[in-house]
Amino acid sequence: MNEELLAAWLKVSSVIDNHRLADVLNGWPELPFNEAQVCGLLASGEYRTASELCARTRILKSQMNAILHSLEEKGMIARERSQADRRLVEVRLLPAGQARYKRLHEQVLEIVDRVIGALGSEKAAELTALLEQTAAAFDSVRR
Repeated sequence: MNEELLAAWLKVSSVIDNHRLADVLNGWPELPFNEAQVCGLLASGEYRTASELCARTRILKSQMNAILHSLEEKGMIARERSQADRRLVEVRLLPAGQARYKRLHEQVLEIVDRVIGALGSEKAAELTALLEQTAAAFDSVRR
C-alpha cells in the first residue's frame, strides 16, 4: 500500500507542478503561484502580518519579504504599522489587488469546475474530504 500511495502522490504532484493551473491561464504568469497564494490569504481577511502568512504557507520569512515586496511594487498590497501594536506591520490587499486576484481566482475556479465535471460531484466531494484528511495526516507526521 505504501508504494501505491507514494506513486499516486508523486503522480498528482508531478501533474500539478509540471502543469500548474496557473500556467494555463491568461495573465497568470505575471502573478506567480506564491504571490497568488498570499493574495488569497489576504483576501480571506484572516491573515494580516508577514509572520501569520509565513506560518500558514510555511514560506521562509526572507522569501515572504520578497513576495510582499513584489506585490507591493505591483500595487497589489500595502504594508503599514499596526495601530494596535506599533511593533507589527500589517499587510492588506489594495482594491486593485483584490480585483486582480478575484479575476485570476475566477479563472482557476473554471478549471476546478472542469475537474469536478470530469470526476462527478460525488467523487469530487470524496476527494475534497480525502485531501483534507491527507493534509492533516502529513501535518501530524511532520511534527
